[in-house]
Amino acid sequence: MVVYFVTELDNSLAGKFHVKIGRSRALERRISNLQTGNRRKVALMGQIRTASVSEDRAIEQRLHSVFEHKLDTGEWFSLSPDDVVSALKLFSSTAFIAVGNDAFEIISYDRDAIPEFASPWLWGDFDCYEFCPSCGWACGWTYSENHGGDVCLECGASERDYDAAEPDLRD
Repeated sequence: MVVYFVTELDNSLAGKFHVKIGRSRALERRISNLQTGNRRKVALMGQIRTASVSEDRAIEQRLHSVFEHKLDTGEWFSLSPDDVVSALKLFSSTAFIAVGNDAFEIISYDRDAIPEFASPWLWGDFDCYEFCPSCGWACGWTYSENHGGDVCLECGASERDYDAAEPDLRD
């Protein structure tokens, strides 16, 4: 069960997105239903995982009241990415931002042959200490002495994943 944030990707005006805040037991099916009949591409921005229907309902109602002044139509709100990020951070231990691309894909190299990685997020660019680039967890990466570097406590992604993606340029 989740409370979700879904947006219409091709309809952002001046940094604002039409965002639906809803809840579902079957998120993929719900997004598919929202896409049906919608001429704009819809995409998941983030989700808050819950343990029960009553928790779903309480979180959804809280978010609707927080953003009441930005209400557009029904459960659709005119929100900025910062609004969504701040809402996800309210529930950071169970919140995830949607990851759309391979977080460790090298897209180019800068002038010093340092790799530049693709942004895994479709609608913004975030630091790995805010959100894990691999799983999207809202607690991001933290330093782990046992691990010897920064790591996501949810999925285990770490700096080593980035290091492994870099080719050895000494040859």
